[in-house]
Amino acid sequence: MKILVIASQLPYPFDNGALARLYNLYSRLGQKHQITWVCPIWDGTEGNIAGAEQFVERVIPLPRSEERPLPTRGWRYLLLRLVAPFHWERLFVYCFGYVSSPGMYWMIQTEERVNLIKRLAGETKFDVIMCEFEGNAELVSPDIRVPKAIMTHNVQSMLYKRRSVYGMTAEDRLFYWPEYWKVKAYERKNYAQYNLGIAVSKEDRKTIQSHVPGLRVENIPNGVDIDFYRPSDAALEPKTIVYVGNYSYPPNEDAALYFCDEILPLIRAKIPDIKAVFVGKNPPAKLSEYAGVETTDFVDDIRPHMAKAAAVFVSLRVGGGTRLKILDALAMGKAIVSTSLGAEGIDLRNGEDILIGDTPEEFAGHVAAVIQSPDLRRKLEVNGRKVAEQKYDWDILATNLDRYLHEIVAAYPKQGRQE
Repeated sequence: MKILVIASQLPYPFDNGALARLYNLYSRLGQKHQITWVCPIWDGTEGNIAGAEQFVERVIPLPRSEERPLPTRGWRYLLLRLVAPFHWERLFVYCFGYVSSPGMYWMIQTEERVNLIKRLAGETKFDVIMCEFEGNAELVSPDIRVPKAIMTHNVQSMLYKRRSVYGMTAEDRLFYWPEYWKVKAYERKNYAQYNLGIAVSKEDRKTIQSHVPGLRVENIPNGVDIDFYRPSDAALEPKTIVYVGNYSYPPNEDAALYFCDEILPLIRAKIPDIKAVFVGKNPPAKLSEYAGVETTDFVDDIRPHMAKAAAVFVSLRVGGGTRLKILDALAMGKAIVSTSLGAEGIDLRNGEDILIGDTPEEFAGHVAAVIQSPDLRRKLEVNGRKVAEQKYDWDILATNLDRYLHEIVAAYPKQGRQE
């Protein structure tokens, strides 16, 4: 098949969770199909094109303009003039500024971008268009008569809804509530033209189906390279636990501070010499104030840090999709303690493959149990590795995605196709 992919960035190098998903799925699809990749080439990423072209046939730059026009006349302009002196421009932007675009982090719809994609679809007879990331859905014109699929890496509306409850500041909690409603309306409006939606969890699949009745939605969870992430013979530090994440992402920052403020003191009451290591870039400066806490900043390879840990913990309270950190830990045969949200979207049995704790007391008790019971830790390690091998191998997931794409191509009316 000839596949046209619309994305926000190149699928190489895979240095974060979203890019790891893109790389692992499309590097496998690229072995069978001709892929044209369309995305902005951001400053400093020009050298990554060659890496992407190892598995995509060609890369086409998408216009980079990210200007979001604010009003210059009318009542909205007058309101902006009123709130700007009080540094409340953010309030204006959230409530009024992005009526046609849902948030601050997605590629906005511009005439240049829409026309480029329409032109490409007219010049080449693509079998299917794949839109990566929910915020790019409106870049693909409904006028393009080609089977279309959208890969949602989160249900962004639900992410905003959760952040309206657990936001880091009162300002966040206030402003994310209207964002939830705007993004939900965006999802309903823009997903309806697609023939297939791909969700990363069963929970996300149900939510998208409820927002867009009639849209076929399938689940392709995040996966793991079970050969790269595998059990290690490294010496175990029996009282060390590890969290992995990019802390510039607010849910990870919240998880780290929540753990240190509310959970760690309870663990230290039972295990005074416990050591919690936060691996990943941009750790909050406040973490240096807690006893028994270490940070690493960015690391090239998380495996040595996971290998020596007695457990991996995921104290997330906000977020969506599935957590690659859990899948990596499963494949490495590590015991995991998580919140329900942290493990959302991953098919695991509480008490057998993972331990779930949604209160500080419950979470702390599970961490202490893993450290104090080698038999419990070993059971979780063995069972977790089996889950990774049987359900989350990228080879299996890419095969499923390939099948779904073939099905929507076969079902699309031939008389309606783009010529």
